[in-house]
Amino acid sequence: MTEKIAENVFDETGWKEMVRAGEIAGHSLVYFQQIDSTNSRAMEMGLAGAHAGTVVFAESQTGGKGRLGKSWDSPAGSGLYFSIILRPALAIGDLSKITLAAGVALCRMVRRLYSFSPQIKWPNDLLVANRKCGGILVEADLRNQSAPLVILGIGLNVTTPSIDFPEELRESATSLQCHVDIPIRRKELLETVLVETDAVIGQFEQQGFADILKEWKKYDATLGRTLTWITADRQVVKGVSLGPDNEGKLHIKSGDGRVHEVISGDIRLASYP
Repeated sequence: MTEKIAENVFDETGWKEMVRAGEIAGHSLVYFQQIDSTNSRAMEMGLAGAHAGTVVFAESQTGGKGRLGKSWDSPAGSGLYFSIILRPALAIGDLSKITLAAGVALCRMVRRLYSFSPQIKWPNDLLVANRKCGGILVEADLRNQSAPLVILGIGLNVTTPSIDFPEELRESATSLQCHVDIPIRRKELLETVLVETDAVIGQFEQQGFADILKEWKKYDATLGRTLTWITADRQVVKGVSLGPDNEGKLHIKSGDGRVHEVISGDIRLASYP
């Protein structure tokens, strides 16, 4: 797809009214012009008793979080940066699968609004045209194991032109507006993400993970591709992705024929830094 010209301007129809009302798509909305991290604030609020479903939204973040301690670039006025407080009716061992479930929700959103198919790079990167357009960060507090607190953080690059990304990211990052001819209405975008997230979490709670994983595999950007896995202790494993197993763990077949089970670590596609 030819990349379109993106401008750092949203269609703001209904946005101010939504912020004043403090509600969107059946969720309570807590709005900030700028905070350090929506995930950190949502965790604080959740531990203080905030209701499940509360959405913490920021126009920009000074300390946006990415996976594995990485930062998430969060420029004002060009993305959606928000976190949802969840108290899911799931077993502790299933909580890590929420990352993959959220990826399915984002892909459903893109297909529903813009009629093209994105991809997911295991476990949490939303790709459009092989470039990163969004990310997911799930954090949990398990001290109350009968009612675990889960924070689902989502960051989406929405209107950022390619030229405005940091130089080191210009070949690997993109925004939705670069691939869409119509102005993006961010209220509609946020509403749709929340509706699809509610649907997929409800599906997970009521029907299990199998159908969600089956759908996730349709968007898998890694299957059959050569990749590099950098482990937590900085070992490097190169191989071909076999895709995730039934528990959502990635399997990689290295050149010596061994199959490695990946629970965490940095995954890099050969053509994706």
